[in-house]
Amino acid sequence: MKTQIIYCALTCLALSACSSNPGRTYRGDVLDDKVTTQRVQSELTRAGNDFKEVQVSTTNGVVTLSGSVKSAEVRSRAETVSRKVQRVTGIDDHLQVRQ
Repeated sequence: MKTQIIYCALTCLALSACSSNPGRTYRGDVLDDKVTTQRVQSELTRAGNDFKEVQVSTTNGVVTLSGSVKSAEVRSRAETVSRKVQRVTGIDDHLQVRQ
């Protein structure tokens, strides 16, 4: 009987040590961000050559746009196209308008 209790206690300890940290980014979140990045990049590519120099990254659903575009209008269109993609929760615009 004591052996079973000790075994049970050790099993509980081992399982609790395997639990994940709630503050940590889960693998699913990282994969979602990767898919979101690919979808935004694909939509920008489909929208035209104006977005050739736009780089996209995503963290926790927030898309960061960087690189350069030829006008403020193109910059605004890049944001609009990006916002329409599923799972995009925000846009962090670091695009530069070429002079």
